[in-house]
Order: sequence, then C-alpha cells, then structure tokens
Amino acid sequence: MQKINLKTYFTFIILLSFCISAQSEKKVNENPRLVVGIVVDQMKYEYIPKFWNKYGNNGFKRLVSQGFNAKNAHYSYAVTSTAPGHATVVTGTTPNYHGIVGNEWFNPSLNKEIYCVDDFLQKSVGTLSDEGKKSPRSLQTTTISDENRISSNFKAKTFSVALKDRSAVLSGGHTSKMSYWFNAKNEGKFITSSYYMNELPEWVKRFNERKNIKKYITNWDTYYDINLYVESGPDLNQHEIKYLGKNNSTFPYDLERKSKTKSGKIDYDVIKYSPFGNDIVKDFALDAIEHENLGKDEITDFLHIGFSSTDHVGHRFGTNSVEVLDMYIRLDKNIEEILDYLDKKIGEKKYIIYLTSDHGITHVPSYLSENKVPFNQLYSTNIFNEELKKYIKDVSNYNVYLNQERIAESVYSYKEIKDLIRNELKKEPWVYDVYDFTQLDEAVSYSEDYAINMIYYNSHPDLRGDLAFFLKPLWYKKSSSASNHGTGRTYDTHVPLIFYGKGIKTGFSSQRIYIRDIAPTLSTILGISFSALSTGNPIISAIK
Repeated sequence: MQKINLKTYFTFIILLSFCISAQSEKKVNENPRLVVGIVVDQMKYEYIPKFWNKYGNNGFKRLVSQGFNAKNAHYSYAVTSTAPGHATVVTGTTPNYHGIVGNEWFNPSLNKEIYCVDDFLQKSVGTLSDEGKKSPRSLQTTTISDENRISSNFKAKTFSVALKDRSAVLSGGHTSKMSYWFNAKNEGKFITSSYYMNELPEWVKRFNERKNIKKYITNWDTYYDINLYVESGPDLNQHEIKYLGKNNSTFPYDLERKSKTKSGKIDYDVIKYSPFGNDIVKDFALDAIEHENLGKDEITDFLHIGFSSTDHVGHRFGTNSVEVLDMYIRLDKNIEEILDYLDKKIGEKKYIIYLTSDHGITHVPSYLSENKVPFNQLYSTNIFNEELKKYIKDVSNYNVYLNQERIAESVYSYKEIKDLIRNELKKEPWVYDVYDFTQLDEAVSYSEDYAINMIYYNSHPDLRGDLAFFLKPLWYKKSSSASNHGTGRTYDTHVPLIFYGKGIKTGFSSQRIYIRDIAPTLSTILGISFSALSTGNPIISAIK
C-alpha cells in the first residue's frame, strides 16, 4: 500500500511539473497582439490628480485603477521638447545617444540649423507641398517597434499617426511602413513621405475627403456647464493670448466661422487648436486598426498615437485655463473610446497600452508673478557684445558654437575666447552655470550634479557646442506663447507614465522612474532585444 502511494505521489509530482512547465512555456509564447503607445503632447503629471473629478470611470481612471501608474516619472535631459521626448520614449535612451537633441539644432559639420525630421531626398505623398519630405534619418538608434519588426522577421506591423510630423516620424522609427501626420493650413488631410510609400492607401484617401475632414470644424463649447470647472481659473483673464483673432479668449469658439479666410479658402489649422484635433487623430488610428489589420494575428504589432492638440492649446491658454481643462475632459472620452474599441476588436487582455507625454509645461509667468511666485522671462540669449559675437557661430539648445577659423585668425586663443564667453554668461541672472564640453565627460563620471547630467544627456558628440549653459529655476525663454517648456526643471520633466493590459501588474510606484525606461520594459515583456543604444532599465514592479 505504501509503495502504491509513493508511486502515485511521484506520478503526481511529474504531472504537476509538466503542467507548470507547459503553462510557463505558454506564458512565454503568448505575447499581446497589439501594443498601443499614446503620447499626449505637453501633459503634466499633475493633470491626472488635478482633473480627476472631471474624468469618467472608463478613460484615465480605468488605466490608473487597473494598470500600473508611475507617479514620479521624469525626463533626464535639459531640452524638454516634442522631438527628443518622442525619440526617448521609443528608443529607451537619451539625446546623447539617439541624436534628437531638440526640435531643431545647429549641426557643426553642416554649419547650419536643421529640423529634426527634414529629409529633402524624399518626396511628399498625399500633398504637392514640401510638408511630406520627412524621414527618421536623424534618429541614430533603433526603436522598440524596430526591434519588434526585426524579431518577427519583419512580419510585425508598425503604424504611427499624429498631427505633428516629428511625433509620427520619430515614434514610427526606421522600419515603419505606415506613418502619417496632418497637413493642416489650406489642405486639411493626412499625408506621408516616399520614405514609407509611394501612394496613399485607398482608405486614407477616403478619410481625407473634404466632407469627412470638415466635420471636425465645429463649435467648441465646454463639455459640462462652465460653472462646474472649479479646477481651472476664470475663463476671462489677462494671462491668455488671443485665440484665432478673437478679441476675448472665452467660450464658445465658432471654429467654422474662424476657419473661413478672406480668400474664401478654409484654414484647417483651427482643427489643431481645438480638442477636435485629438478626435481626428483618434478616428484615424481606429480606422488604421481595421484597414491595416493591426493586432489580428499572434504576431505583436505596434500602434503609436500622438495627441498634439493638447500642446497647441496649452501654449495659448496656459495650464490653469478652462480651455485646457475642457481639452482633457474630452481627451478622457477619447481614451475611453480607444479602450472600448480595443476590447471589441483585439480582445480584452490581448493588448498593452502605455500612456505618457513628451514633456510638461510651466504655468503662465504673468499668472505666477501675480501670485508672488518669482517667475522670470528670458527675452534673448543674444547677450554678447559685438566683439564676442564675431567668434560665435550659433547659440542653440543651450549650446554655444564657436567660429574656430575666425578665432585662429584673431589675436585671441581658443581658450581665451571661451573664458570671455563663459564670464559674460555667468554675469546673466538667468544662468545657473556654464560648462566646457572638453571637461564634461570627466565631470559626469564622478558628479551627482543635476545640471551637469541634464546638459550631458542632451549633448550628442556629433552635435555638441564648445560651451553649454544651464538655466536657473523659475526662468524660461519668452516666446509668442502664453506659457512654454524646454527646460530641465521638474515642471517640464515630470509627466504621466501608465502601463495597462496584458502582462502588466495593477499598482503604482512613487519612486523616481525615467521615461527612457518605457522601451526596455516593453522589450522585457515581449521577449525581444533592447534598442541598439538602450540605457533605460525595465520597470520590474510593473511586470507580472
């Protein structure tokens, strides 16, 4: 009897081990069918808790309550703008490796300013303008969806869409065959580049028909009664700039009337400067899932969605405006619709979503000053005397580029000019410190200095100047916008980061996490290679 029990026991153990092994194998091989990356342009982390009571239960709240919420996620470099942000999200590294050091930058070897995704070797597709002559050629490493395509022997699909060309192009990476952006102005349609295709697909042509696009030009009034918008300041205030020529930037906004130009043409830019810009991107993305068969088989596909209207509106009205609050109330409905669509078309627990932003934003300086917060505006970095200007080629992205040929012909040495420029900069009240790139590598290796590291991570070796400076807190460069971003301070670096779906734990973290950690986390879940220059770490606490 004892022998029988022992034999039965060992048989049971063997069968149990086999089952566990089979389940483990199944778990390894069962990847999500679709990864959806949502990047909300200019979304501060603060907008999640601040607007919480205005959100429904099935948008942001569903992502937070059923997903993993990184409450303390930051960018780790100085120039917090759209292009570096999108590049960092998908490459898992910082500008000193991926090469996208700003929306535009001075290229020393070409001796000129360049735009991050310009590529005049390409042809525009879907437009006669030059707005389609774009590619990711300036991106100097692979992305998460590039690695996913390589891993699948290029059977996996990558689709990216945004209002902004740089958002769509950089998110899509090198191997995307389907990246689109919205050419507003007098055309009002989604376009692309010959880098991806030679002709727009029929479904895109149908989407672009005038009668379809015009439905997004409508009246913009508050979603709820404006008296309930207690999370914002008053609608009429002195801190906003005029919106589309309107005398007072107050609700409602008749976009159809504002879109009509004196020449009789329609200005489709009004779509971008309203929540309906998010609507059109959401609708285009959902159409893409259907027509491009994304997530329809066992091979994981990627869909990158860039919501850019939040940035256009945020710059004009500021973070404390009724317009921004209403924008996020409506974006919450967009998120809910995306989740409902994915549940039905892809299947619950068969997809992953990550939601983040490319940068934050500060409050309107005049609003802060009015309330005794000593925020200052920098009017220009052109502070050098006429003699020193002769030896400076360019000042870009906190870098100073010297004209070494002219210095060689002068009575000054290279070091003397650098010292003179450093001294002039350090006299300015907005300069925290000035750094010499010839000494920065060594300084970073042993320094915990915040400014040094933020400057270093933003400086690609091919694109560095001779000197770099870092702004003091509560300073920003004045522009035509009501508020701005682009510094290495927490109001610009602190953004949302939420993971949701298959393989994601429910929970949160208050520990400091970096946006460069997104791609390595997804690579770990999918079991694929990290990007070629990944420096981020998987967020283990987010993974089941």
